[in-house]
Amino acid sequence: MSERVGVVIQARISSGRLPGKALADVAGKPLLYRLYDRMRTCRRADAVIVATSDRPADDVIAEACADWGAPVHRGPEQDLTTRLLGAARSCDVSAIVRVTGDNPLTDPGGVDELIETFRRTGHAVVHNHHRLGYPYGTGTELIAVAAIEACDRELVGPAERELFATFVRQHPERFPCTKVAAPPDVYRPELFLTVDYPEDLALVSRVFAHFGGRDDVPLRDVVAWLDREPETAAMNRHLHTPFPD
Repeated sequence: MSERVGVVIQARISSGRLPGKALADVAGKPLLYRLYDRMRTCRRADAVIVATSDRPADDVIAEACADWGAPVHRGPEQDLTTRLLGAARSCDVSAIVRVTGDNPLTDPGGVDELIETFRRTGHAVVHNHHRLGYPYGTGTELIAVAAIEACDRELVGPAERELFATFVRQHPERFPCTKVAAPPDVYRPELFLTVDYPEDLALVSRVFAHFGGRDDVPLRDVVAWLDREPETAAMNRHLHTPFPD
Protein backbone atom coordinates (compact mmCIF):
# COMPACT_ATOMS: atom_id res chain seq x y z
CA MET A 1 0.00 0.00 0.00
CA SER A 2 1.15 3.58 -0.65
CA GLU A 3 2.28 5.50 2.38
CA ARG A 4 -0.24 8.02 3.62
CA VAL A 5 0.60 11.68 3.08
CA GLY A 6 -1.20 14.66 4.59
CA VAL A 7 -1.26 18.34 3.67
CA VAL A 8 -0.61 20.47 6.74
CA ILE A 9 -1.47 24.16 6.44
CA GLN A 10 0.37 26.19 9.06
CA ALA A 11 -1.45 29.40 9.94
CA ARG A 12 -1.57 31.92 12.76
CA ILE A 13 -3.52 35.14 13.11
CA SER A 14 -0.46 37.24 14.00
CA SER A 15 1.74 38.69 11.28
CA GLY A 16 4.36 41.39 11.58
CA ARG A 17 3.77 42.80 8.10
CA LEU A 18 0.06 42.13 7.54
CA PRO A 19 -1.81 41.37 10.79
CA GLY A 20 -4.82 39.09 10.46
CA LYS A 21 -3.95 38.06 6.91
CA ALA A 22 -4.99 34.43 7.47
CA LEU A 23 -8.62 35.53 7.62
CA ALA A 24 -8.31 38.51 5.28
CA ASP A 25 -10.95 38.81 2.59
CA VAL A 26 -9.83 37.56 -0.83
CA ALA A 27 -12.54 38.28 -3.39
CA GLY A 28 -15.32 37.51 -0.92
CA LYS A 29 -13.82 34.57 1.01
CA PRO A 30 -11.22 34.32 3.81
CA LEU A 31 -7.73 33.59 2.57
CA LEU A 32 -7.23 30.50 4.73
CA TYR A 33 -10.61 29.09 3.69
CA ARG A 34 -9.63 29.49 0.03
CA LEU A 35 -6.35 27.69 0.65
CA TYR A 36 -8.04 24.86 2.56
CA ASP A 37 -10.61 24.31 -0.21
CA ARG A 38 -7.86 24.49 -2.84
CA MET A 39 -5.79 21.84 -1.06
CA ARG A 40 -8.83 19.57 -0.84
CA THR A 41 -8.64 19.27 -4.64
CA CYS A 42 -5.27 17.46 -4.40
CA ARG A 43 -5.76 13.96 -5.81
CA ARG A 44 -2.89 12.25 -3.97
CA ALA A 45 -3.26 13.68 -0.46
CA ASP A 46 -4.91 11.49 2.16
CA ALA A 47 -5.74 14.32 4.57
CA VAL A 48 -5.77 18.12 4.81
CA ILE A 49 -5.42 19.75 8.24
CA VAL A 50 -4.74 23.24 9.59
CA ALA A 51 -2.01 23.56 12.22
CA THR A 52 -2.23 26.66 14.41
CA SER A 53 -0.93 27.67 17.80
CA ASP A 54 -2.57 27.07 21.16
CA ARG A 55 -2.44 30.79 22.03
CA PRO A 56 -5.79 32.44 22.79
CA ALA A 57 -5.17 34.83 19.88
CA ASP A 58 -5.46 31.89 17.50
CA ASP A 59 -8.85 30.82 18.84
CA VAL A 60 -10.28 32.74 15.88
CA ILE A 61 -8.42 30.42 13.50
CA ALA A 62 -9.73 27.31 15.25
CA GLU A 63 -13.28 28.69 15.39
CA ALA A 64 -13.25 29.65 11.71
CA CYS A 65 -11.97 26.20 10.74
CA ALA A 66 -14.73 24.59 12.81
CA ASP A 67 -17.27 26.65 10.87
CA TRP A 68 -15.76 25.42 7.58
CA GLY A 69 -15.49 21.80 8.72
CA ALA A 70 -11.69 21.93 8.49
CA PRO A 71 -9.72 19.70 10.90
CA VAL A 72 -7.38 21.62 13.22
CA HIS A 73 -4.38 20.69 15.32
CA ARG A 74 -3.11 23.18 17.89
CA GLY A 75 0.37 23.24 19.36
CA PRO A 76 2.96 25.57 20.90
CA GLU A 77 3.51 28.82 19.02
CA GLN A 78 7.26 28.86 19.59
CA ASP A 79 7.83 25.20 18.70
CA LEU A 80 6.98 24.54 15.05
CA THR A 81 8.56 21.10 15.15
CA THR A 82 6.19 19.94 17.88
CA ARG A 83 3.20 21.60 16.26
CA LEU A 84 3.65 20.05 12.83
CA LEU A 85 4.66 16.68 14.22
CA GLY A 86 1.46 16.65 16.27
CA ALA A 87 -0.58 17.51 13.17
CA ALA A 88 1.09 14.67 11.26
CA ARG A 89 0.44 12.17 14.01
CA SER A 90 -3.18 13.23 14.29
CA CYS A 91 -3.60 12.30 10.61
CA ASP A 92 -1.60 9.06 10.92
CA VAL A 93 0.62 9.89 7.93
CA SER A 94 4.17 8.98 6.93
CA ALA A 95 4.91 12.38 5.40
CA ILE A 96 3.46 15.87 5.32
CA VAL A 97 3.29 18.47 2.61
CA ARG A 98 3.91 21.69 4.48
CA VAL A 99 1.86 24.60 3.12
CA THR A 100 2.03 28.06 4.63
CA GLY A 101 -1.23 29.82 5.28
CA ASP A 102 -0.34 32.93 3.30
CA ASN A 103 -0.17 31.14 -0.05
CA PRO A 104 -3.76 30.82 -1.34
CA LEU A 105 -2.62 29.89 -4.86
CA THR A 106 -0.52 26.88 -3.82
CA ASP A 107 -0.68 24.49 -6.77
CA PRO A 108 -2.60 21.24 -6.12
CA GLY A 109 -0.94 19.65 -9.13
CA GLY A 110 2.46 20.51 -7.70
CA VAL A 111 1.46 18.96 -4.36
CA ASP A 112 0.41 15.77 -6.14
CA GLU A 113 3.75 15.66 -7.96
CA LEU A 114 5.66 15.89 -4.68
CA ILE A 115 3.59 13.07 -3.20
CA GLU A 116 4.11 10.87 -6.26
CA THR A 117 7.86 11.54 -6.12
CA PHE A 118 7.99 10.65 -2.43
CA ARG A 119 6.11 7.41 -2.98
CA ARG A 120 8.43 6.51 -5.85
CA THR A 121 11.76 7.45 -4.23
CA GLY A 122 11.14 7.27 -0.50
CA HIS A 123 13.27 10.39 -0.07
CA ALA A 124 12.91 12.30 3.18
CA VAL A 125 12.49 15.67 1.46
CA VAL A 126 10.86 16.54 -1.85
CA HIS A 127 10.40 20.21 -2.66
CA ASN A 128 10.05 22.84 -5.35
CA HIS A 129 11.19 25.88 -3.33
CA HIS A 130 14.11 26.75 -5.61
CA ARG A 131 14.98 28.90 -8.59
CA LEU A 132 13.72 26.37 -11.15
CA GLY A 133 10.63 25.60 -9.11
CA TYR A 134 7.12 26.94 -8.99
CA PRO A 135 6.32 30.68 -8.76
CA TYR A 136 6.97 32.08 -5.30
CA GLY A 137 3.95 31.33 -3.11
CA THR A 138 2.65 28.40 -5.17
CA GLY A 139 5.20 25.70 -4.37
CA THR A 140 5.50 23.45 -1.34
CA GLU A 141 7.76 20.95 0.40
CA LEU A 142 7.18 17.39 1.52
CA ILE A 143 8.98 16.10 4.60
CA ALA A 144 8.89 12.55 5.92
CA VAL A 145 7.57 12.24 9.45
CA ALA A 146 10.64 10.18 10.39
CA ALA A 147 12.80 13.22 9.54
CA ILE A 148 10.63 15.49 11.69
CA GLU A 149 10.89 12.99 14.53
CA ALA A 150 14.70 13.13 14.24
CA CYS A 151 14.51 16.91 14.51
CA ASP A 152 12.25 16.58 17.51
CA ARG A 153 14.91 14.50 19.27
CA GLU A 154 17.91 16.60 18.28
CA LEU A 155 16.96 20.25 17.93
CA VAL A 156 16.76 22.53 20.95
CA GLY A 157 15.60 26.09 21.34
CA PRO A 158 12.86 27.97 19.48
CA ALA A 159 15.11 29.16 16.64
CA GLU A 160 16.32 25.66 15.72
CA ARG A 161 12.90 24.10 16.05
CA GLU A 162 11.32 26.84 13.93
CA LEU A 163 13.78 26.07 11.12
CA PHE A 164 13.68 22.29 11.32
CA ALA A 165 13.08 22.01 7.56
CA THR A 166 16.27 23.96 6.88
CA PHE A 167 18.17 21.56 9.15
CA VAL A 168 16.81 18.59 7.22
CA ARG A 169 17.74 20.08 3.82
CA GLN A 170 21.25 20.87 5.08
CA HIS A 171 21.93 17.21 5.85
CA PRO A 172 21.26 15.28 2.62
CA GLU A 173 23.56 12.48 3.77
CA ARG A 174 20.97 11.71 6.45
CA PHE A 175 17.83 12.93 4.73
CA PRO A 176 17.90 12.31 0.95
CA CYS A 177 16.35 15.19 -0.96
CA THR A 178 14.78 15.56 -4.40
CA LYS A 179 14.19 18.93 -6.06
CA VAL A 180 11.25 19.06 -8.44
CA ALA A 181 11.31 21.58 -11.29
CA ALA A 182 8.24 23.43 -12.49
CA PRO A 183 6.68 22.59 -15.87
CA PRO A 184 7.53 25.18 -18.53
CA ASP A 185 3.98 26.54 -18.64
CA VAL A 186 4.14 27.63 -14.98
CA TYR A 187 7.86 28.36 -14.60
CA ARG A 188 7.79 32.07 -13.82
CA PRO A 189 10.47 33.07 -11.28
CA GLU A 190 9.41 36.69 -11.68
CA LEU A 191 5.96 36.03 -10.15
CA PHE A 192 5.28 36.46 -6.42
CA LEU A 193 1.94 35.00 -5.35
CA THR A 194 2.36 34.91 -1.58
CA VAL A 195 0.59 37.33 0.79
CA ASP A 196 2.94 39.30 3.02
CA TYR A 197 1.97 42.86 2.13
CA PRO A 198 -1.19 44.77 1.17
CA GLU A 199 -0.01 44.78 -2.45
CA ASP A 200 0.17 40.98 -2.37
CA LEU A 201 -3.36 40.75 -1.04
CA ALA A 202 -4.57 43.07 -3.78
CA LEU A 203 -2.86 40.96 -6.45
CA VAL A 204 -4.24 37.58 -5.38
CA SER A 205 -7.68 39.18 -4.90
CA ARG A 206 -7.57 40.29 -8.53
CA VAL A 207 -6.67 36.77 -9.57
CA PHE A 208 -9.55 35.14 -7.72
CA ALA A 209 -11.99 37.82 -8.84
CA HIS A 210 -10.99 37.34 -12.48
CA PHE A 211 -11.65 33.61 -12.22
CA GLY A 212 -15.05 34.07 -10.62
CA GLY A 213 -13.95 33.20 -7.09
CA ARG A 214 -12.96 29.64 -8.04
CA ASP A 215 -10.54 27.92 -5.69
CA ASP A 216 -9.79 25.12 -8.16
CA VAL A 217 -8.48 27.26 -11.02
CA PRO A 218 -5.33 25.56 -12.42
CA LEU A 219 -2.09 27.39 -11.80
CA ARG A 220 -1.29 27.29 -15.52
CA ASP A 221 -4.44 29.35 -16.16
CA VAL A 222 -3.43 31.87 -13.49
CA VAL A 223 0.03 32.18 -14.99
CA ALA A 224 -1.33 32.55 -18.52
CA TRP A 225 -3.64 35.35 -17.39
CA LEU A 226 -0.83 37.15 -15.56
CA ASP A 227 1.29 36.86 -18.70
CA ARG A 228 -1.42 38.91 -20.41
CA GLU A 229 -1.69 41.34 -17.48
CA PRO A 230 1.89 42.51 -16.85
CA GLU A 231 0.84 45.49 -14.71
CA THR A 232 -0.99 43.20 -12.30
CA ALA A 233 1.86 40.69 -12.27
CA ALA A 234 4.36 43.42 -11.39
CA MET A 235 2.39 45.24 -8.70
CA ASN A 236 4.24 43.52 -5.82
CA ARG A 237 7.52 42.59 -7.50
CA HIS A 238 9.51 45.31 -5.74
CA LEU A 239 8.68 43.79 -2.34
CA HIS A 240 10.15 40.31 -2.79
CA THR A 241 13.41 38.49 -3.44
CA PRO A 242 13.55 35.52 -5.84
CA PHE A 243 14.54 32.04 -4.69
CA PRO A 244 18.28 31.36 -4.68
CA ASP A 245 19.63 28.79 -7.11
